[in-house]
Amino acid sequence: MLKSSLALAAFILLALSAPASAQDIGILQGKYGFNWRSNPDRAKCVKIDGKLFDEFKSAKYKCDLKEISNTASGEKARVCSQGENKGKEYMIFATFRSCEKERKTQASNG
Repeated sequence: MLKSSLALAAFILLALSAPASAQDIGILQGKYGFNWRSNPDRAKCVKIDGKLFDEFKSAKYKCDLKEISNTASGEKARVCSQGENKGKEYMIFATFRSCEKERKTQASNG
């Protein structure tokens, strides 16, 4: 009995310690983002769907589904990047308005 209780406790601890990335990449679909490594004056906030969403699901990108809040505008975002310090890196926001606020803030800071 004690052995099965310990096993159950271990299982629960493992389940609780699993990363929040248990969230599905699907939470990005329908959100808005832009490649912040490009020129923010020329970048456009685009809806995350179709081909771009498929790229985020592929091995080409690594997406951190945990929201960050240390953006230039203070808006919460998630990030999908092609690689460390190279390639495209998208900041993804819940709304078009939040995306545009960040893009414009970066453009004015540049």
